[in-house]
Amino acid sequence: MEENPGISVIIPTFNSESFVDEAINSILMQEYQGTIEIIISDDGSTDKTLTIASNFDKVKILERPENCFTRGAAAARNRGLSACSQPFICFLDSDDFYCKSHFSKMTKILKENDSLGFVFCRVLECREENGKRMFRQWTHTKVNKNDIKNPVVSRSHIVHTNSFMFRKEVFENAGKFNESYSNGEDGDLWMRISEVYKGAFSDHFGAVYKTNHSEYQLTKNEEKEIRKSSLMIFNNAICRYKELKLKDRFRIFKLNHTRLIILYNNKKSIYYFKYILLILHYPISIWYILMDYYYYYQKRNLVFSNTDSCFLK
Repeated sequence: MEENPGISVIIPTFNSESFVDEAINSILMQEYQGTIEIIISDDGSTDKTLTIASNFDKVKILERPENCFTRGAAAARNRGLSACSQPFICFLDSDDFYCKSHFSKMTKILKENDSLGFVFCRVLECREENGKRMFRQWTHTKVNKNDIKNPVVSRSHIVHTNSFMFRKEVFENAGKFNESYSNGEDGDLWMRISEVYKGAFSDHFGAVYKTNHSEYQLTKNEEKEIRKSSLMIFNNAICRYKELKLKDRFRIFKLNHTRLIILYNNKKSIYYFKYILLILHYPISIWYILMDYYYYYQKRNLVFSNTDSCFLK
C-alpha cells in the first residue's frame, strides 16, 4: 500500500447552505499528505448549497438525477459511494465537521493492519446556546472490546457515521446502505460490515456532531415509522446471525434485547417478563447489564464546555 493512501469523503447535502462550507473546510485543513477526494452528494437542494460547494476547487458535486425516485441520506450516500475513486472512504454529515489531524491518525491504523476493514474514533457533541458553541464528549468514556467487535449492537454513543473510515472493498463485499429503510440505515450497514470485517478503535476525538438544528437533517421520521424500521433492521440482523453461524453470545443477547425494547416499548410488564427470560437464557449477560447501567449513569454526568480544546490533546 502507498505511504499515504487516498481518501474519499462523502458529504450528503440538502439545503445545507448555512454550514456546508465549514464541513468542506474541515477536510481541506487536514494535515494529510495523500489525495483527498471530496464528494458532495446532493439530494435536491433549493438553496445556495451547490453554489457554495462549487466555489471549492477540490469538490466533486453529484446532483440527484431527475429520474431518481429514492431520496434521503441513504440514497445520497450510495450515489457518493458509486463515485468514489480512493481506497479509503469516510462519511461526513453536511452540518458537522472534522477535527485537525483526524485523517493521519485513522489512516495510520488501517495501514498498519491489513486485516482491518474499518476504524472509528471518538466524537464530540456540539450545540449552540445563546450564540456560543458548547462541547461535550458524545462517545462513552470507556470503549471496550465488545464495542469494537459489535458496533451499534453493543450500545449507543459508541459509533457515529462521522466517526468511521473504511476500506473501499468493504462496500463491495458487505453492500451499501439499504434505501428501503426510512431510518437507521446507517446502523444497519455498520452491523452488516461488522459481521464480516474486523475493526479497530482510534482513541482520539476526530469529528464534531451538532445536535440542536434537526430541521436541516436529511433523516426525519415519526416515532412509529422509526420503530417499524428499527424492528426490521434488528429482525434481519438476528436472521443473519443464524445464517452466518456466528458464535458470539454477547452479540445475540444484545440483538434480542434491543428487539424487545422496540417491540414492547409501551408494554413494560411484558417487556420485563421477556427480559428476565432472556437473561436466564444467557446467564453471562448479567455482567453486561450491570456495566450498561454503570456506563449510562457515567454518561449522564457529562457536561458541556465552551471550548473544544480540553478534548483535542
